[in-house]
Amino acid sequence: MKNINNRTKKYLFVASGVTVIALLIAIIGSQFEKEPVADAVIPQNKNEVTDVMIDKSEIEENEDDIIVEPVIIPEQIQTDTGAIDTGTEQKIQGDVPEKPTYTEEQLTDPTQKPNGEKVEPSREEIEEVIQEAPITETNSEPQGGDKKDGQIYLPGFGWVKDEGGGGEGTVAEDMYENGNKIGDMN
Repeated sequence: MKNINNRTKKYLFVASGVTVIALLIAIIGSQFEKEPVADAVIPQNKNEVTDVMIDKSEIEENEDDIIVEPVIIPEQIQTDTGAIDTGTEQKIQGDVPEKPTYTEEQLTDPTQKPNGEKVEPSREEIEEVIQEAPITETNSEPQGGDKKDGQIYLPGFGWVKDEGGGGEGTVAEDMYENGNKIGDMN
C-alpha cells in the first residue's frame, strides 16, 4: 500500500463506506418484509357452487329458550307546528300571524318600544349628555404652559425656568438636495 497515493486511498475509503451502508440498508429492509404464508390456499375465482352441510344433530330447538323482550314505545308529545302532512296538499309553514298595529304615541315614545319594552339609552345619547355637561375643574394643579414667577409649568417636569422658548436653526450651505450630499460623518 505504499505505492497507493492519497487520492486513491480516499476513493477506496468512500467506496467501502458506501458498500457498508448499502448492506446495512438491505439487512434492515429485509427485517420489515412479511413472510409468505405457505399453508394458506389462495381460492380461485371460479363460479362453482359448493354444498354447505349443516349438522342438525347438535342444534337443539326449544321454544322455551327463546325469550323476546316486549318493545316499549315512549309516548311522544306532539306539538302543533301548523304543518299538515296528510292529504295531497301540504304546508311547510303554518299561517303567519297578522302584524300588530301601534298608535302614533307608541311609535314616537323614545323611552319604550312599541310593544311596551323599556329602552335603555344608547351609548351615543349618553356621550351627548356627557359632552353637554359643563366641565368644572376643582383641581388646583397647574396646567401645561401656565407661567408664574419667571417659570413655566411642563407636565411631567414641573416648574422649569422660562428662557423664552423656541429652538434655533441654521442653514447649511454645503448640504445638497435630492439625496446627493446629506452631511459629513467624520
